[in-house]
Amino acid sequence: MTRCPSPVASIVRAAAATAFALASALAFPAPFPMAPAIPALAPAPGSGGTVPEATAPVELSIRFFDKRIYYPEGEIPLKVTLSNNGSDTYRFKLADDRMFSLGFDARTPTNRQVEPSDGYRLAMADSKPVFYREVSLKSGEEYSFIERLERYVHLPDAGSYAVKAVFYPELASGSVPPVVSNVLMLSVRPSPGLPPALDLIQKETGEILKAQMLPPDEVVRRTLVARQKGLWNEFFLYLDTEALLTSIEDRKIPYDRESDEGRRRMLERFRADLQTNMVDTDLVVQPFFFDITETRYTPSRGFVRVVEKFRDQQLVRVKEYTYELQKREDIWRIVAYTVLNKGTE
Repeated sequence: MTRCPSPVASIVRAAAATAFALASALAFPAPFPMAPAIPALAPAPGSGGTVPEATAPVELSIRFFDKRIYYPEGEIPLKVTLSNNGSDTYRFKLADDRMFSLGFDARTPTNRQVEPSDGYRLAMADSKPVFYREVSLKSGEEYSFIERLERYVHLPDAGSYAVKAVFYPELASGSVPPVVSNVLMLSVRPSPGLPPALDLIQKETGEILKAQMLPPDEVVRRTLVARQKGLWNEFFLYLDTEALLTSIEDRKIPYDRESDEGRRRMLERFRADLQTNMVDTDLVVQPFFFDITETRYTPSRGFVRVVEKFRDQQLVRVKEYTYELQKREDIWRIVAYTVLNKGTE
């Protein structure tokens, strides 16, 4: 005999189904709102599965630290902010190396995920202990810091990218759900001032010119040798012409106001003016002798001191140059210089 359910039992079952649906919605919230092409949050490094987003009343936001034109080989600093919008104190761990607390996901318009940087891969694969500190945010407080996107993802090509950050309150290997940021639309432009194809050929060997991973003193040595031999394409190989052009305020202001195409033309004109001794004559003057006397550098910044000699009719003028270099994408480039006259011989 079939037994008909009582009205009370039906009400109980309906209430149980509603409670289960509500609990499921809380445990597995909808994907973070973003462009349709970008999927839901990727799992934490080494977690082996999809990680639900945190439901704590804390907000993670990212924005450009100093909005400017970004290039594939350049730095992309972002300001990362954690805001406690709840009524209770929010506590989290922050690693000394923030790679263990933070991650970035960058996607192309075709939904292709950008590969992580080599540095990020190595950090996640390393088994060394992670040092961190405890941070507490009271209601209404914020915590901000600056991170460079290129430390986390490899952006070798120009194009548009949708970027979001993921913050792990208990470090990347922890079990606490991460906090996901807003989506930031990033436009990476082609590198300005690229030399013509013929300038990419080394005249002495016929090989294609390509900047190499050399120490700062060797970069300066090769640049000076190229100038001695009149090889302009090799001379410009390790010069950051944009940094040199904008190092003087009278040049920087009009450069910043230009469009992308206008900046490209300014850089091309600057290179041409260097070759004709119209600007920065101390940089392009041809030494017949040089001696590197000191090299100092950190992982990202270097200084090379050089004594150079120049012929001036019957005199030999002696000058001491200090070249400043910066390291980007494992390549050292000359970004500035100073000159000290040391007399004549």
